[in-house]
Amino acid sequence: MGQNGHSQLLLEFYEREQTPLKRYVAMLGIDPESARDIVQEGFLKLHEHLLAGGDQSNLRAWLYRVVHNSARNRQASFGQRKTSRLEDLTPAASPLAKDLTAEEELLERERTERLRSAIGRLSEAQRACLVLRAQGLKYREIAEALDLSVSTVGENVQRGLERLREMI
Repeated sequence: MGQNGHSQLLLEFYEREQTPLKRYVAMLGIDPESARDIVQEGFLKLHEHLLAGGDQSNLRAWLYRVVHNSARNRQASFGQRKTSRLEDLTPAASPLAKDLTAEEELLERERTERLRSAIGRLSEAQRACLVLRAQGLKYREIAEALDLSVSTVGENVQRGLERLREMI
């Protein structure tokens, strides 16, 4: 694939994956500005990877792994170890919310807050696996991104969902 083909692939990939990647990095406890930088650095590394003729079999998992590792390195270098506010991980308003009555909107906000609170009480591994799964990654891709076995990803997703059911 020539440089134009790589550029087009990279542009399409960026448009599709930048927002989910930023949300994922925010979930790891990185502030929004740093999350944006980490994601951009990840795409620069992807560009270099493609130009060098790197493996293209699972670029999505490759990119999530690079971004995950960069976020962890940034946390270690700054001594950060907090979880970002979960309300920053989801869009502000649901497209369906505009048709709700005031009472329905209040009930929806309460349900959303209960869910956010419950997600915040999951283990870091369960939360990471569930967030990536919710973003559409397959278990194999999550395993590659987080350097876990596929069975461990499955266990984290299953246990995380069970804990959410119990808490909600």
